[in-house]
Amino acid sequence: MANLVQVDDSKVVVALGRFHLSLVQNEELMNQIGASQLLSVRRTFRDQGVPAGSWVPLAPSTIKSNPKIYGAGHKLLIRRGILLNSINFHAQPGSVTIGTNLKYAAVHQFGSQDRSTAIGPKTGAEANATVGVKAHRYFRLSSELGVGKLRGHRRRIQGPRNRQLVIVGAHRRHQNIPPRPYLVFRPEDPTRIRGIVSRYVTDAKKKAGL
Repeated sequence: MANLVQVDDSKVVVALGRFHLSLVQNEELMNQIGASQLLSVRRTFRDQGVPAGSWVPLAPSTIKSNPKIYGAGHKLLIRRGILLNSINFHAQPGSVTIGTNLKYAAVHQFGSQDRSTAIGPKTGAEANATVGVKAHRYFRLSSELGVGKLRGHRRRIQGPRNRQLVIVGAHRRHQNIPPRPYLVFRPEDPTRIRGIVSRYVTDAKKKAGL
C-alpha cells in the first residue's frame, strides 16, 4: 500500500495572493519612480541640458539687454524657479505622469519658430502664428562704464545707475525660442528605475511571506 503525503499549501497560496496583489496595486512603486524622476529633472536643469551644457545659450542681444541678470553665472530657465517648481508627477497603479500645467512650458521644451529659423513647428498655421506683446517699459543696462549722476555729481559709473529707459508699444511678433528639453530621460535613469523596481519586488516578497 503506497504511503500518502498530504501537503498543506494554503499558506503558500495566501502568500502568493498577497504578492500578486502588491504587484497589481503598485501605486507606491509608481510614487517612488515619480519622485526619482523629479530629481532627474532637477539634475537636467542644474546641468543645463542632457548632455550637460547642451541647451542653446541666450542670444547676445538678450544678455546685453540686462547683463546683471543674464550675465556670467546665469542659469537658463531658472530665473525665478517658477517653471522648475511647477513640475510634478501623478502616480496611479501601472503608470506615472510627469509634467507641468504652465502654458508656456511646452515652448521651452519644444521651441517655437519665427519665419527666419528652422526651429519648432513646421505647419503653415504654426509658422505664421504670432504672439501679442503688451505695451511696457524697461531699463536697458550697460555692462560698460558710462557717465551718470551719483549723489548729485557726474562721474563714471556702471550697472543699474548707467541705464536707458526703453518704451515699447503694444505689438505682435513671431517667436524664436530654441528648444531646451528638460522633460527627458537621462542616461542613468533606466538603470535607477530598474533598481527601484527590483527593490520593490524584493520587499513585496518579504511582506507576503515568500
